[in-house]
Amino acid sequence: MEPDAAEAIGPHLLAGERILWSGRPRDTSGLIRRAVLIVLVGVAALVFRAMPPDESLATQAQVNSIVLAAIVFALIAEAFVFHAYLATTSYGVTNLRVLIVSGLRSREPASVFLDRLNAAQIRLSRHGSNLEFRRPTDHVRRASYCPFTNPSIPPEILGGEQYRLVGLSDAGHVYQVILDAAEKLA
Repeated sequence: MEPDAAEAIGPHLLAGERILWSGRPRDTSGLIRRAVLIVLVGVAALVFRAMPPDESLATQAQVNSIVLAAIVFALIAEAFVFHAYLATTSYGVTNLRVLIVSGLRSREPASVFLDRLNAAQIRLSRHGSNLEFRRPTDHVRRASYCPFTNPSIPPEILGGEQYRLVGLSDAGHVYQVILDAAEKLA
């Protein structure tokens, strides 16, 4: 249990609720993927700028390099937003629910009550660092990431009530804590 995450979760607890686990995202892989993408697009922009000065080709290369430079700046901005969300996010598992406290301006809570969950609705990512909570009707459909949004709480346009705990260093342990707490409620 991380004390700073527990401190962020504490004000949002219900009566009789106690924290079983708390933590924060440690997702460096998402930032590394973004950095690699930014570098690749930036190199492509530089290659277009270095094209030979043939008039028609040079004009096209300049236009392409300006577009690629705009894409690089958008990718950098999205990486800053992604990191800002991760830096302000705290996760908690209580005896009643899973809590996500996150936000850029003010930290808002989102939660999933454990009595509404079963093992089929919780998905552990392939790499073992993310947990995803879906509605019972979303067994096949998987929400994707939407740029410039909170990675823990996908927007409504991606399918409604879905939550993710991203960048967990011990996702398997958290998964088991959630299943054990849900079993005690049943």
